[in-house]
Amino acid sequence: MLTRTITPQELDTVLSHYNAGLLTSPAELGGGTANANMTLETANGKYFLKRRNPKYANLGFVAFDHRLMEYLAPFQLGTPLAVQTSTKERWLVLGETVYELYPYQKGNNHDPASLEQLASAGSRLASFHRATRHFPTIAGKEWQRYHSPTGIRGGLEALSSEIKQRLSVADYTYLQEQTSLLERDFPDSRYHALPKLVVHGDYHPGNLKFLEDHVSGVFDLDWATVQPRILDLADGVFLFAGERASEIDATDIVSLTQTWTPSEHRTRAFLEAYLQHEQMTEDEWGVMELAIRARWLHCRIGGMAKLPEKHRVTYLLEGLLEPLRALHSLNPLFLSLRKPAKR
Repeated sequence: MLTRTITPQELDTVLSHYNAGLLTSPAELGGGTANANMTLETANGKYFLKRRNPKYANLGFVAFDHRLMEYLAPFQLGTPLAVQTSTKERWLVLGETVYELYPYQKGNNHDPASLEQLASAGSRLASFHRATRHFPTIAGKEWQRYHSPTGIRGGLEALSSEIKQRLSVADYTYLQEQTSLLERDFPDSRYHALPKLVVHGDYHPGNLKFLEDHVSGVFDLDWATVQPRILDLADGVFLFAGERASEIDATDIVSLTQTWTPSEHRTRAFLEAYLQHEQMTEDEWGVMELAIRARWLHCRIGGMAKLPEKHRVTYLLEGLLEPLRALHSLNPLFLSLRKPAKR
């Protein structure tokens, strides 16, 4: 299994395939919770090196992602475009490992106190969707449903005995009811009937950069594929507009998926900015709350794999139920923003 560390020897081998120049200072560990990333300074400039997690290193996936990045470049959304290797390829394959080198893009981390940044994130998501709606997709990255109730059920059932020991009877029953709610009200047939395009798939503060409260970069398209666009909107409400006890550290899965509280005014800032450019359909408004519930549960269940086994159940349950119980508070806002739109 690959670690999330790129060794000096490995780095030298990778850079020998690029015309990036010699390192002028020690490489620095980059962000993310899945790939191995480094920030490099060379005689020719500053770069971001990514070694793909094997989960995302299928060459069909890689080709799709880079075709998408090439397509998006003229739209000036701040999406990356990889540096070409010395043989003019956008990615490098060494054995079974895939590397990508990108020019470093300037920008600051998301400031959760800034409603202007929230609005900019919503507006940029609308621009992303307008662009990808007409992307001429290529074969090679046909993925299953995201945040499936079946997967949520399976993840909980695998730990059911430990979960029962940690939760009260009432809380355990409530958690089971949440899964049943998704199975009943958000089945595959309803999911796949929603408007689809190429979504970002992981639209969170760690994958955006800001300059003067405006989005300057949109990164990490590993999860970009054809899915209902409601997934990105659910991410916005949960990961951008939710209130948290501490700022998100995108390199730490516990921080990234920490518990949160739905916020009416923050959600309004995000969605109103999106709706200035794109309108949601009645079908999408009808599943908004369900999509957020599914995303939140799936985040915690999926995040467990990134932690030592002894910590997984504690991580799963810490603050898990509070956002689910509070989500109804956003329904009046959703109703006020709801406008019929053509599908």
